[in-house]
Amino acid sequence: MRYGEVKGTQLFRQRQVCKKTLKEVFEEFILSVKIKGRSKYTLKSYYYHNKYFMEFIGEDTLISTITQKTFEDYILYMQEEKGLINGITLNSYLRNVSPTIKYAVKKGYLKDFEMPQVKYQETFKEIYTPEELAELLAKPKKSDFINIRTWGMIWTFASTGLRATELRELRVKNVDMLNRTITVNITKNKKARYLPISNSLSQVLLEYLEIRNGEAEGYLFPTVYGDILAQSSLQKCIKNYCNERGIEKCSLHLFRHTFITNAVNQNVSPLILQKITGHSTMKELNRYYNAKTIDMVNVIDFIAPTLTGKKSIFKPKK
Repeated sequence: MRYGEVKGTQLFRQRQVCKKTLKEVFEEFILSVKIKGRSKYTLKSYYYHNKYFMEFIGEDTLISTITQKTFEDYILYMQEEKGLINGITLNSYLRNVSPTIKYAVKKGYLKDFEMPQVKYQETFKEIYTPEELAELLAKPKKSDFINIRTWGMIWTFASTGLRATELRELRVKNVDMLNRTITVNITKNKKARYLPISNSLSQVLLEYLEIRNGEAEGYLFPTVYGDILAQSSLQKCIKNYCNERGIEKCSLHLFRHTFITNAVNQNVSPLILQKITGHSTMKELNRYYNAKTIDMVNVIDFIAPTLTGKKSIFKPKK
């Protein structure tokens, strides 16, 4: 071929625009995560948060038209129209829609873009104080099943750092009093683990199990009909129990924060604590530690510079 002679031209195909709707892609995504074995609670969260996004943009919207600007408008919509101004909650809504978008990008339905996040001022999470825990852990005067069950659940939360979902799924057979362990088979990261039972918790559970009087396959903390306790019912009975004792804090997850913080303050090995709590990484474990509660005043004198002389550093006025 002579210099300058063109043998042929290469034809480039124009990128096809995806005609799939947001609803269609979401259904595809849900099927893919079901195949991967995501828990029913994770799926429920995806359905819940994507429902709000679809209400905003329309479920028949073409997936290819969604951009970063779409989510910026969605944030404003949630803040101004829905009154959702809490940054943590807003980011939770975005985080549970994000996997659908990432799936669409991976499939080539959508061009990649950076998901916006809401910046917010981080504050300390107020954990249960020793006085509040003492009040909640005291045996209730009412000895009916609901009160004794709630008392047993609070003792279990406070003594193990269990997640609410993990506690609800526990069976009677998971409690081994002989070896003082609780086997947790239903977990967030799908990794089963053993929890140690303290002497005090073992006494509480033995007393509760006498009243519970259930079969080994039954739920450890069931409804009065023996069914699994709903998340809302669990939250409600803990709230009522706390409020009856004059304690406004009633967050289920706060027991986990309190357990981890108290363990760190007692110099428990981070590796052991990670095994007990079931956190995948130290970074996740660190998020649950409330550093404000440690006696930092006693520590600071070993770190900060000290004044060696006895003379005042301030000169008197002439």
